[in-house]
Amino acid sequence: GENLWKAIHQLKGDVICYVDADISNIHPRFVYGLVAPLIHREEIHYVKAFYDRPLNYSSGLRSTGGGRVTEILIRPLFSLFYPELTNVIQPLSGEYAARREVLEIIPFPIGYGVETSHLLDLYEKFGLDAFAQTDLDRRVHRNQTTNALGKMSFGILQTFFNRLHAQGKIDQMPDMETFYRRFEVEDGVYNQLVQEVVEEERPPMIEIEEYLSRAVSP
Repeated sequence: GENLWKAIHQLKGDVICYVDADISNIHPRFVYGLVAPLIHREEIHYVKAFYDRPLNYSSGLRSTGGGRVTEILIRPLFSLFYPELTNVIQPLSGEYAARREVLEIIPFPIGYGVETSHLLDLYEKFGLDAFAQTDLDRRVHRNQTTNALGKMSFGILQTFFNRLHAQGKIDQMPDMETFYRRFEVEDGVYNQLVQEVVEEERPPMIEIEEYLSRAVSP
């Protein structure tokens, strides 16, 4: 999230495209497929990729699967609170493009919640019609462990509850812990591991004085 936010300041174009760096089947369509809808449709503000996400096992790729946090966490949450956003096929996709003018007005979590916050914030501001989706066929990358996905989900939940409160979906913000707890077994002994996960946010870039100064300089 930190680098995604800083990119708005560093880049000069009116359209910004983000692509994850660990894709093993990378292809030019991962860029032009995301940028094209923004060029041809002025009412579109944000384009999200979708694709088949095979799981990479030692025996080879399994054609179905992937997107485990999406299926176990994000889809149920969207179904409960934002049913229209269930139309987004890959809500946690790291490949997307957007107009600078919309990215610069939203805050950026610098942890795991950045993709979720983008959808929630832009949906609140512009509605579902501002979104488009592009079929990029297939995405192969290094799959994370279940333990890593648990930590990711914990961070996403923090961002999600913050947005629920800010957007009036819940009246009172619950007291939330920032320590993620899980168990690990070694030699038949179960030990609890505790790790702090804090979802910090950067303000909208439009509020940064240096960014505004650059925008108005000759």
